[in-house]
Amino acid sequence: MTVKVNPMAAMPLLGDPPPWNGSAPPPTPAALGSSLLGNTITCHGLRRANVLVVAGVHGDESEAVFLAHLLLARGCSAPLIPCANPDGALLRQRWNRNNVDLNRNLPTPDWTPEALNPRYPPGAAPASEPETLAFLTALEQVQPSTVLSLHSYKETFIEIERPESELSGSLNAAIRTFADAAAIERRQSIGYPTPGALGAYGRANGLLVLTYELERGRSHGELETLADPLLTLIDALDTERFVEEK
Repeated sequence: MTVKVNPMAAMPLLGDPPPWNGSAPPPTPAALGSSLLGNTITCHGLRRANVLVVAGVHGDESEAVFLAHLLLARGCSAPLIPCANPDGALLRQRWNRNNVDLNRNLPTPDWTPEALNPRYPPGAAPASEPETLAFLTALEQVQPSTVLSLHSYKETFIEIERPESELSGSLNAAIRTFADAAAIERRQSIGYPTPGALGAYGRANGLLVLTYELERGRSHGELETLADPLLTLIDALDTERFVEEK
C-alpha cells in the first residue's frame, strides 16, 4: 500500500507550492521585487483582478504562508503573494531584515515614526522597506478593490475595518458563509491601534481589507480543511468589485 505523506518542513514554504496529490502546476510567479537579503518576492497569477491575496507579511506566521501555498496547490486563480516577507520567514521573526514590522510601514495618514509597542517598529519612513514597495507594486498592477491578508494570532477571526452597511449584501453573505464554515467570528477591530497597517491603508485608499487571523499553532491537517472554504470566498471577492460609497 502506498501512503501519501504531506511534507512537514521545519522551515516555512517560500517557493513553489507543495506538489502532493497530483496538483496542477500553479500560475507562473511574477517577480515584484527583492527583499533586503535578495530573496525574490513573487505574485502568482498576476493580473488585473478584484481581489489580491497576500500572506507572510509577518515572517513568524508560517500558518498563513502554508495556507497560501495550499490555495495555490488547489488552483487559486486570484493574484496571490504567498510570502511577502521572505527574510523574516527564513529568520523566523515577525519583522524583515531591518527589524521593521511591514504591517506598520505602509504610507497611511496615521503612520508615525514612533513604535507604539516595541513589537511593532514602523521603520524610518512610510514605505521605507523593499518588501513594502513590492506589495505596493502588486497593488498598482492588480488594481484590486479588495485585499485578503492571511495572518496568524492567538485567536482566530476575520477582521474587516468597515461595518456591514458599507458592503453589499452579496459580499456580506460570502463573508458570513466563510466565517460559518471556519467557525470564526467577524470583527471590526483587533482591539488596539495599528498605524501604518494595511487596514488603515485600505480605508485611506478605498480598498476593502479582510484580515484573516488563523489560530497560531494550527496543524497542517487543520489548515487543509480551510482551503476550500477560503477558495470559495476568494472566488466571490473576485467576482464582485467593492465600491466605496462617497
